[in-house]
Amino acid sequence: MSTTLGSLTINGDPTSPYYEARLIGYNASKAALNMLTVQLAAELKDTPILVNSVAPGYVQTDLTGGNGFMTPQEGARLPVQYALLGEGAVSGSFVEPAGIVPW
Repeated sequence: MSTTLGSLTINGDPTSPYYEARLIGYNASKAALNMLTVQLAAELKDTPILVNSVAPGYVQTDLTGGNGFMTPQEGARLPVQYALLGEGAVSGSFVEPAGIVPW
């Protein structure tokens, strides 16, 4: 489970709406998770195991103080979809509800 806040590309862009989000420990931990995704996907490429980073979006949870654009049920849709991908599906991707996220 990742977040767009873990994207180096997006967070390094001064025009990005995420640029001012200085949650240093959280953002750094998600960037590290994304690197682990890349490394594990490469390591496991010849196996049926899929590895992806999934950012569910801004969900109303305790972490967001109940703020967010979607309910926990709506936020669970994309992670569950990727957890249920079958053999031969995409691996090594970083996705959010709007599509692919740049690393």
